[in-house]
Amino acid sequence: MENQKMSSGKIALNYGLVFGIILIVYSLVLYLLNINFESLKYWGYGNYVIILIGMVLGIKAYRNKYLDGFISFGKSFSTGFLIALFAAILVAIYSFFYYKFIDPGILVHIIESAEEGILESSPDISDQQLDMAMGWTKKMTSPVMLAIGGLIITVIISLIISLIVSIFMMKKDKSVEGVA
Repeated sequence: MENQKMSSGKIALNYGLVFGIILIVYSLVLYLLNINFESLKYWGYGNYVIILIGMVLGIKAYRNKYLDGFISFGKSFSTGFLIALFAAILVAIYSFFYYKFIDPGILVHIIESAEEGILESSPDISDQQLDMAMGWTKKMTSPVMLAIGGLIITVIISLIISLIVSIFMMKKDKSVEGVA
């Protein structure tokens, strides 16, 4: 029975959207459980576990359903990365709305935490230097910048995760090797 063809982009889009929604629900659950700001740093690793699961399931589904159980490292990598990219774009859009409308108060907490961190790491900082540092911090802590920063960080980490996942997910067709 011949498998019908489907592009890895369509599979990646489907899995990326599904796992993007799962990431958003995960974020909302953390918000509703009122997880404190310092703990969020550790809970954030859950995002990467969810992305990892999305990549594995998406690559496996594509490999087994449309590629007769075989997939190259490159195709596995690109599929996994696209899954994470689509999920990250969806989450970045959600993040903007989260910081702008759902919990804008968290921005104040981020800025206050940054100031405390600066004062702890540099207790001899002048008021002028602190004002300049806090000015940059406030510019970088807007909903748009946080969404873009989250997208960039997720894309970089997803590249690494996809490389590692692809090492384990690739499966060569031994019957074709050596045939010219």
